[in-house]
Amino acid sequence: MSEVLSSAIAYIEQSKVGLLVTIGEDGVPYVRDIGAFSNDSSDIYFFTAKATQKVKHIALNPKVTIYFENEGQQYESFKSVAVSGIASEVTEENEFSKAVEGISKRYPVIKDLVLSGEIKNTSIYKIKTSFVKLADYTKKPKEVIEGI
Repeated sequence: MSEVLSSAIAYIEQSKVGLLVTIGEDGVPYVRDIGAFSNDSSDIYFFTAKATQKVKHIALNPKVTIYFENEGQQYESFKSVAVSGIASEVTEENEFSKAVEGISKRYPVIKDLVLSGEIKNTSIYKIKTSFVKLADYTKKPKEVIEGI
């Protein structure tokens, strides 16, 4: 694994929120916060209600980007990561369980709700990463891009 990819994964792992970018049926990009997420290397899992616009957008165009940036960074030490890829609903039981475990490390209530069956009409999606962009202003060049 390259240094760029290792740095991007480490940044994702300590992030609290990601911004998911989807394209709507009108061709307009839409951005929304994603808090219930986890990563498996550079691939991202996220938890969502089925009756959301993001789910409709993904059904129309599964190409998405999720952007991670921590608040309050100084310019000289600014970092961010953007992960682009194809989003799909996780339907296989073992992968679903693995995603729940990962998401529950950040949000323990998710595991309890899934196990109790209290969460209905929800899904877990996986973004299969094809491209990672790391901005790290402590290094030169300021932006480093790496395909997966």
